[in-house]
Amino acid sequence: MLKTLTDLHDFIKADEKLFYSKRKKGLNMIRHHIHTSPISDDKYIWNYIETLRYCEYHINNDGFLHKFFRIYYLWKLRKMSIITGFQIPPNTIDKGLTIYHWGPIIINSKTRIGKNCILNPMVVIGHKSPGEPAPRIGNNVFIGAGAKIIGDITIGDNVIIGQNVVVNKSVKSDSIVVVEQPRHIIK
Repeated sequence: MLKTLTDLHDFIKADEKLFYSKRKKGLNMIRHHIHTSPISDDKYIWNYIETLRYCEYHINNDGFLHKFFRIYYLWKLRKMSIITGFQIPPNTIDKGLTIYHWGPIIINSKTRIGKNCILNPMVVIGHKSPGEPAPRIGNNVFIGAGAKIIGDITIGDNVIIGQNVVVNKSVKSDSIVVVEQPRHIIK
């Protein structure tokens, strides 16, 4: 859980591995934004992830200033959610989050995702019915576009979930899940 200022910097450093060029200062930053392709969405994605981390930091701490910044960052997270289509609740994903493209990503607030997770658009992670536990996802997991992970299940470490796969049963570590007729788990 992201609690201290050191944790906040560690999370941001782990998350920015894909977005390192977006943190340029001064004239370099202005040049970068002018020369960015009109279809480039990196700056919006990075802004969402960074806002998510600051929001988590202020939610996990008490004090007047934290309460003030908590309200601000929750508002900003909601604004960025409308722009990007991401609905990722605070304190659900560990450090090293990577999102390559914008588009709807919906994650249940009870879900727990480990380190170095890669999410693609149209991903839905949630429970089958209210009150039921949500999925627990391990470290180093790649979740392909259109994947749905539903129910009280566990996804192990180092798993690749392919595009448009519906996962409703637990998956062991070091597996690849793809759509075929019928669904196969490749080890």
